[in-house]
Amino acid sequence: MKKIYLVFILLFGLLGSSYAQNSEGISGKIISKQSSIPLKGIQVIVNGVVYVTDKGGEFIVPSNAVNENTQLIINDENYERVELTLSNNMLIELENNVSEAGEIALSMNDLDMESGETSSTPGLLFSSSDAYSSLAGYSWGPFWFRQRGYQSNYNDIYFDGIKMANPEKGYASWSLWGGLNDVTRNKETTYNIAPVDFGYSNIGGATNIVTKPSQQRPGLKASYSFGNSSYQNRVMLSYSTGLMDNGWAITASASRRWAQEGYIEGSYYDAYAGFLGVEKVFSDRHSIQITAFIAPYQRGQGSGSVKEVYDLKKDNLFNTYWGYQNGDKRNSRIKSGTTPQFILHDEYKFSDNLTLKTSVGYSFGRESKTALNWFDASDPRPDYYRYLPSYQYDKGNDIAGDIMTDLWKNTDYGQLSWNYFYQVNQNSYEEFQNVKFNSDMTTTPTSLVKGNRSHYIIENRVTDMKKFDFNPTVIWDINDDWNFTTGIQYQIYRGNSYNTVGDLLGGDYYVDIDNFADRDFPNEPSKVSNNLLDSTQTKYVGDRIGHDYDANISKLAYWGNVTREFENAKVYFGGTISNTSQYRFGNRQKGLFPYNSYGKSEMQNFLDYGAKLGGEYFITGRNVLSANLNYNTVAPFFQDAFISLRTRNDGVKDIISSKVMSADINYYYRGEKLKLRTSLFLTEVSDLTDVISYYDDSFNNFVNYAITGIGQRFMGVELGAEYQLTQSLKIKGAGTIASYTYTKNPFATVTVDNSANVLAEDEEVFFTGRDIGGSPQAAGSLSLEYYKNYWRFSITGNYLGNRKVTLNPARYTARAIYSSTNPTNPVLRDNYEAILYQETLPDMFTVDLSAGKSWRINGHFLSFNLNVSNILNNRDIVTTGYQQYRFDFKDGNPEKFANKYYYAQGFRIFANISFSL
Repeated sequence: MKKIYLVFILLFGLLGSSYAQNSEGISGKIISKQSSIPLKGIQVIVNGVVYVTDKGGEFIVPSNAVNENTQLIINDENYERVELTLSNNMLIELENNVSEAGEIALSMNDLDMESGETSSTPGLLFSSSDAYSSLAGYSWGPFWFRQRGYQSNYNDIYFDGIKMANPEKGYASWSLWGGLNDVTRNKETTYNIAPVDFGYSNIGGATNIVTKPSQQRPGLKASYSFGNSSYQNRVMLSYSTGLMDNGWAITASASRRWAQEGYIEGSYYDAYAGFLGVEKVFSDRHSIQITAFIAPYQRGQGSGSVKEVYDLKKDNLFNTYWGYQNGDKRNSRIKSGTTPQFILHDEYKFSDNLTLKTSVGYSFGRESKTALNWFDASDPRPDYYRYLPSYQYDKGNDIAGDIMTDLWKNTDYGQLSWNYFYQVNQNSYEEFQNVKFNSDMTTTPTSLVKGNRSHYIIENRVTDMKKFDFNPTVIWDINDDWNFTTGIQYQIYRGNSYNTVGDLLGGDYYVDIDNFADRDFPNEPSKVSNNLLDSTQTKYVGDRIGHDYDANISKLAYWGNVTREFENAKVYFGGTISNTSQYRFGNRQKGLFPYNSYGKSEMQNFLDYGAKLGGEYFITGRNVLSANLNYNTVAPFFQDAFISLRTRNDGVKDIISSKVMSADINYYYRGEKLKLRTSLFLTEVSDLTDVISYYDDSFNNFVNYAITGIGQRFMGVELGAEYQLTQSLKIKGAGTIASYTYTKNPFATVTVDNSANVLAEDEEVFFTGRDIGGSPQAAGSLSLEYYKNYWRFSITGNYLGNRKVTLNPARYTARAIYSSTNPTNPVLRDNYEAILYQETLPDMFTVDLSAGKSWRINGHFLSFNLNVSNILNNRDIVTTGYQQYRFDFKDGNPEKFANKYYYAQGFRIFANISFSL
């Protein structure tokens, strides 16, 4: 062991002197009421002087600073406020400041709603009791607010030391553990790059959900919740033994959330969750924990649409994804998932100063989305632009436009016509000759299939995944001044993405061919084939169709943080280095790309690194300055590394890791009544890569748009404060003013799905100075909270402004703003300003109410909580909007494919009652 100490000391040159508190005085100890663990770094205020607990949770107040009735105050943001008379050897148990309303707010959100093809992790997962973070998560999160404007991949979520992010996309989905509120309350959280002991924290912060059974509240808890949002009912049952005399601790939890129809018509929700945690504490130095949880879900989704549709239907929550089938509502977009998670977590203390934490994780499962697919048939989407009155009016067909307007307003036109799909399929008798493709691309007939060929089907878009993680971490308190924390993260991931026939909609079979290739190469069956290795093109329910490929990703990372504490300051230095290897393996040989669709692609390797520096300076015990500086590189995510994942193995040309530079300065005031944090932040990101696929009218084809060299800047100021007006009355406020903009014109390469030709190379996208869009850049909340005798009331007013729609990059190119009528001498369009216009969404204001009451009955607790959001019932709030990827390149009409929006629910209520034994 001495050799280990010597190596670390020589390696890092960590020389320092220890510091001890004056042992003479009035002493006390502070522990967690929930887990009985000593709490380090808690500020104890006595007669205006701040004393801080050590790693054993102990504090000492000099005898000459107290008298018989001296009061002690603890006003920590993470725990309930305490005011007690100081006494020697006192033991103080702090109650976690966990708001049931916050847990309810998380449950109320439909967290996986999609805007285009993007998804995000709710900011609430990164919130703490800090005034700014809590209000930003609870009050602004439902309106697509992202703290500091960062995408979800800049926020890291860990579960008992295992990183939960999907390696293909870079972010974690809350649905993996949704419904397990009771056992996921304990979190280690930072909102910025400040060091943590479970990983190299990201610029948007890091959260580790800690589920140790020994730290769970012992006993049985049952709860029922009712609401009018995405789901209407929730039942939850949890039990924990606490740490028993034999060293074992067990926690179990189960829940169900459901609604036959959510607040959006045609949507529904059905989700279960189960958790089992078993911990064995061998001694005060060693414990091991096994955790298993699963959260299967299925829900019918809601659609975004253009303003014209909402106005015609006079319903801002109108959903085009459903229609009646035999009198029942049926949704075409169903999202489901089942991904069991298993984690083994071991903690071993070699000494009081040296701890090894090791987490091993394994997960597998399936995520699936359904959608309509069609061949040689009219577009089934009700809000397809040709089905709108504006299309007829723009063509001068006023009579047809009036007829369409009447249909939209006065009939159920605008919903899916399931009966029509069945009629088409059941009246499409065909004889189809299956063929086998020979090596010279000639064909040999196989089976002849007779029956009704489905032109409309429901397609399942599936990803089967497996992930293994190994994360050992060493925490070494070298002495009272120096700390060294380091770890390794190793991850192996495989994801198999494919499509299957979900429902033939009354037909007998479906033919698996490439629709666009069939249009462009009608006499070349080999090019039309989706799989030259398959001798049967006719498919039935459950058969694979379209694409089928594997994402293979492995990552090995090392990270470390060194912290040095002084009497009035603390500084840290951290670093990381990692290697990411990834490749695509095609499981089908596509006729359009017979030589680069099947088998293994070239291996992509990215060596990344990072360093950060920061610290805190205690001006006084109540006034603290902190600063953080970070630079790191980030490997491109798998979904952005290939030109067309669905069709071939070609990677994005000259792809490189992105660069991230981030800095923030923070001021804290922690008084007896006033607590305040203000932060200035600046982040520069460069060399980002993004790949999108859409139908491009300029090329009259489905294209892949690979953008490289994207630059972004995030800068702004944050302010959060709370003031204890009286023992039971508190005022809390938060606000931010920020700017999220593009800093560089990236370049795009355009390829088409049905040829290997590059349609456009190095196409400049005029993004410089434009807003990134999606998240409000101005926000503010003011809340008044009342707590007394286990009663709790709060009223909160929220404002969000400077909200921009997200951009379609192809709209900001020469192809879009110059007329193509004369290719040799293009002329700037008269309406180019309208094409380049980025819409600002209306500012919004909401008022929320929250109330709760707890009763202690024979040592048990009965609690009731009520959350009411948007009590003004404002139904005109746009939560987010985006420019459609499709654009009218011919005429340059930006309204032909108008912006799409999502609207917020109006008055929203959620009530919860729980009983704890």
